[in-house]
Amino acid sequence: MFANAQALINAYIRESTGIAKVVTTVPKDRPSRFVRTVRTGGFMRDSVTDVARLTFECWNDGADEPPGVSAKVAAERDAQMVREASLELPGRLLGDGIKIHRTTEVAGPSDSPDPDSTIPRYVLTHEVHVRAPYRKAS
Repeated sequence: MFANAQALINAYIRESTGIAKVVTTVPKDRPSRFVRTVRTGGFMRDSVTDVARLTFECWNDGADEPPGVSAKVAAERDAQMVREASLELPGRLLGDGIKIHRTTEVAGPSDSPDPDSTIPRYVLTHEVHVRAPYRKAS
């Protein structure tokens, strides 16, 4: 059985970027800054590798930014931090020793303002190759 790629990657993104809210659903009470990770597909490469296609949506309304930094610039910066963190995943062990083999960028950060709130949002998609947990044969 494969690990939950969203949960593993969210914990890593939270730790490596310092963005406190990295979630799988949009919070009812939206924070000023957050990232939502959505599994938008993927495939089983082989019996031990799950390729999870993950789309990261990075919202930032600029409320916590210093004067002169626009919300749009802040959202794009957050997307670039998530991008960098994701691309640094290969070779890392996450959770209970789950190895990440590879990360492939499918789509880089793109400007995609939230249609409901009009808050600046940047979106990017990566495929993350996640190895199944190692199990000793009995």
